[in-house]
Amino acid sequence: MQPSSRIATARRRARAARYAIGAVAVAGFAVFGAAARDAHPATHHTVQASDDGQADESFSFGGASLGDSGSAQPQVQSAGS
Repeated sequence: MQPSSRIATARRRARAARYAIGAVAVAGFAVFGAAARDAHPATHHTVQASDDGQADESFSFGGASLGDSGSAQPQVQSAGS
């Protein structure tokens, strides 16, 4: 059997390198996607249980309101010339 040429050996090495790079790229993409999904705040579902053991499904902004509440607001003064 005749020994393979340097060109054929280089082609085999290049093909193997392309496959290896492709496999690493696919694995890296999968890891990055999983990390991005885990870091996204919408994927973390928390259920708060109320006193009777039922999940609290109510949603409110509390008692906060916008507008003039009638209370004294801090005054900002600037030094003029």
